[in-house]
Amino acid sequence: MLPRTASTVIVGGGIVGAATAHFLADRGETDVLVIERGALGSGTTAGGLGGIRHQFVDELDVRLSLMASAFWREFEAFTGSAHAFEQRGYLFIVQTEEGLAQMREPLPLYERLGVPVKMLEQSDIAKLVPGLRTDDLSGGRFCATDGYGDAPTALAGFASAATLEGATFVEHTAVTEVVRDGDRVTGVRTSAGDVSAERVLLATGCWTSALARTAGVEVPIWPYRRSIFESTPLPRLARIPMTIEWESGFHFRPSPRGGVTQRFAVPNIASAGLIEKGPASPPRSFDELTFPPLEVPPQLSPWARARAAHRHEAFADLTFARSWSCYYEMTPDDHPIVGWVPGVRGLAIAAGFSGHGFMHTPATAQLIAEELLDGKAHTLDISDLSLERFQSGRRPFTATVL
Repeated sequence: MLPRTASTVIVGGGIVGAATAHFLADRGETDVLVIERGALGSGTTAGGLGGIRHQFVDELDVRLSLMASAFWREFEAFTGSAHAFEQRGYLFIVQTEEGLAQMREPLPLYERLGVPVKMLEQSDIAKLVPGLRTDDLSGGRFCATDGYGDAPTALAGFASAATLEGATFVEHTAVTEVVRDGDRVTGVRTSAGDVSAERVLLATGCWTSALARTAGVEVPIWPYRRSIFESTPLPRLARIPMTIEWESGFHFRPSPRGGVTQRFAVPNIASAGLIEKGPASPPRSFDELTFPPLEVPPQLSPWARARAAHRHEAFADLTFARSWSCYYEMTPDDHPIVGWVPGVRGLAIAAGFSGHGFMHTPATAQLIAEELLDGKAHTLDISDLSLERFQSGRRPFTATVL
């Protein structure tokens, strides 16, 4: 049954919403209500590749990764549930000298922050992924403390911990409106009735724009479809790092599902046959967004097979056991909106992660919990992630999807 009052309503039962409920409840805020229109994790959380890395070009991203990774390593101690953070590294492989220069550019940042990143030659790459084709590579970059996990498993752990701490989760209930009285949010309207609340957090991914508009707030977040393929078992590659072609955006990593399979993330192919690692530009309007159907475009499967076969001998006769598409929740600078909404008391957002939501979840959730309870995040300064940057035209970040 839907409660009629709560101190905090979190709209969205993905991993960010569940993790935030945990961090709030862990601080004694037990009157927390998470409302999900479908089943927990059925949105963006269900579809991603599960990467966890430190190799970003903006300092705030790296600091978020350092903060999040400390939690991922001790996930069971914090939540009481198991989640495997496979710390096998991220290997970026590069074909061009321009790409190699881009790989070197953030090295001073990594050194200053204590992130163990190193540049690699062809022979080094071949040792990390035996059988990988390297004769067309200029080099690569590797961080051994990067890795990958499983978002649905982690979500279940966060939700279980939050429930034990007193939070309430309600599934299959749509929030249709954020209720506002003057300059303050007073709750939400749902398909099962109204809920009064002191604070409302929109952790609603690419669906945030439409819901925020019901409170008179414009939010530049939109959906961008990406596709994933999973192979039949390939046990010889069970312990390789996440491997990413820098120029194409094609990447793969092991998955324990059904034996040891490989999962492949595939860039989109534009109408002219060009590789599209990310959206060319934001939509002209956020009033009525177009959501591409969640189906795998037919041209991607033969492209993925050919690309995989080119890159590794084990993929010469690759068979895909399954495939799916998911939405990246994009913003104009490929960085999330996290924090209070300027000018609307009681309303906060944690959405728009542009493919990086899972890896930063523990940091995002702790920091947004600090915003909600303390008025401002203090473990890390996240003021640059505020919606204000788009309202004022500030551009503090380097746009990048990978």
